[in-house]
Amino acid sequence: MNEPKIHKSVMVDEAVTELHIKSQANYIDATLGTGGHAFEILKNGGRVLGIDMDPEMIKIAKERLSKEFDGENFKLVNDNFVNIDSIAKENGWTNVDGILFDLGVSNLHLKDLERGFSFENPESDLDMRLNSNSQGVKASDLLNVLRGDQLTEMFMVTVDPGPARWLSSRILKSRELAKIETVGDFLEICKGLRTGKTGLSEATLPFLALRIAVNSELDNLRVVLPKAYEVLGNGGRMVVISFHSGEDRIVKDFIKDSEITTPSQEEIYENPRARSAKMRVIEKKDYIK
Repeated sequence: MNEPKIHKSVMVDEAVTELHIKSQANYIDATLGTGGHAFEILKNGGRVLGIDMDPEMIKIAKERLSKEFDGENFKLVNDNFVNIDSIAKENGWTNVDGILFDLGVSNLHLKDLERGFSFENPESDLDMRLNSNSQGVKASDLLNVLRGDQLTEMFMVTVDPGPARWLSSRILKSRELAKIETVGDFLEICKGLRTGKTGLSEATLPFLALRIAVNSELDNLRVVLPKAYEVLGNGGRMVVISFHSGEDRIVKDFIKDSEITTPSQEEIYENPRARSAKMRVIEKKDYIK
């Protein structure tokens, strides 16, 4: 019998504690994934509106939550969290008691050998879209059409200007010879890249920058944070878990003077993905300059 596909959510206990779950109060899990955080919110008596861009994640989460909880206590929506205000309004989930963002992609995406998130399968199409039905531009499209300066700007999200320019030049030369289409094509381009980061594959940071660009992750985060804050009721709390400096910088700029909570060593040992996680919290009565 096949094991269920479940993403191991990060800092679940810390996030649920900071949300201050109240019985039958309304919470939005804006990055539902396979439902790990939503499961704990429901277990503690809250009601959940879950949002995820990937229809496969919605399917997995629905099956998982339906086995344990009354369907009256949760609603799942396949949409981009950047639309959180309209999603909340349409579902009667305004003035909520808490909102959670667990940013980035799930380990199911990273283990998927067919969608281009991982570089373990060189033959895979370089796609990286969270929802191919609503997103038209694939990762390979960006590499084949962006100008050199645009490519450099894209890669500077994760690497320094020098390596970003080097990578952009390699891309321009490569696509003159043949269209860039697969994970393997991009891996070949990344060979020899010097990022100054020890212990990381030379392709890790370029792949991250490309994924961020394909899914407009940083732009969407800048837009959604003030929208989410408005959806909170007085005293409501927003918890944001970020995984890289680009995300955390945006969160820090919005949630000013916030303390950072990081995962325990035990969690990092059990789930290495947690090692870079940072959690910040804001309460609606807090003043934002």
